Amino acid sequence: MSRFRLLAIRAGVGWLEMVGLIGVFCCGMWLVVPVVRGSITAMEMLGYVIALAACASSLYFLSVLLATFLDEIWRMKGGIIAFGGLWALSSFVPLPASVNIVRAMLGDRSPLLAHVMPWNTMAFSLALSAILFLAALKIVQAREH
Repeated sequence: MSRFRLLAIRAGVGWLEMVGLIGVFCCGMWLVVPVVRGSITAMEMLGYVIALAACASSLYFLSVLLATFLDEIWRMKGGIIAFGGLWALSSFVPLPASVNIVRAMLGDRSPLLAHVMPWNTMAFSLALSAILFLAALKIVQAREH
């Protein structure tokens, strides 16, 4: 099996696991915590799961890209630094709403607070995810030859 195919399959399965865990966690919170269930409808929670999965995809695929050239511990540290930097950037620099992934996941643009899906931010995050994934595949493909 080629490295290219191995990366594509592992990244795809890992992304599905991430989406599944987000779904299980959010739906579990809705089912178990009465305060959450009382203030958020099931459809709002589903919308939040979709937005969270779409926005978290760019962070996941950044980690995939880092895994192509960093050791495991440095990949984790790089991912943590990247998320911390993204959070700090979104907190202290006025970013356009369409690129502020953190606000769409955890802030005032979240579907749970805004009651509107952040479609532009989700599209930006998914496009960024595709770019990061293609870059990772190119790196692996170059190393294979």
